[in-house]
Amino acid sequence: MVKSTVRFPEPVVEEIESLVDEGEFESKSEFYRFSADYVLSRTLDEYDPATIDYDAIESEVMPEAERELGGDADADGPPFFESVAFVRKLALRGKFSDAEDFIDHQYVPGDRHAVLLEEILRLYREDATADDRPSTPEPEQEAPTRNR
Repeated sequence: MVKSTVRFPEPVVEEIESLVDEGEFESKSEFYRFSADYVLSRTLDEYDPATIDYDAIESEVMPEAERELGGDADADGPPFFESVAFVRKLALRGKFSDAEDFIDHQYVPGDRHAVLLEEILRLYREDATADDRPSTPEPEQEAPTRNR
């Protein structure tokens, strides 16, 4: 290994020391090696971390990868927003059973995306039935009379 001297602001060093004191890292050196490897592995596609037990340290100290808002990284079905657009299109055309079939065939029961799609479909169905109801005429109002 090569020794390198790096200057850090005092608050940064204090936070690193607290992580070491809490047992997140064995030493400040382990923290510095891990953090450098972590940034390099995220920046360079071909970089392979050299820190001993890098994967174990990463799984212990790094929170679960943040999910991108609206991301479908863990979804088994089609991309969610494409599904929303398709269900909406079918619902606007009054093809509610086709939309239900799509949801049933693309998602497992209880999948969070399926639940949301079914709720969207329910709202479109309610709007459609509200549009089919005859409008009730408003009661006629009597003309105001003047008292003298």
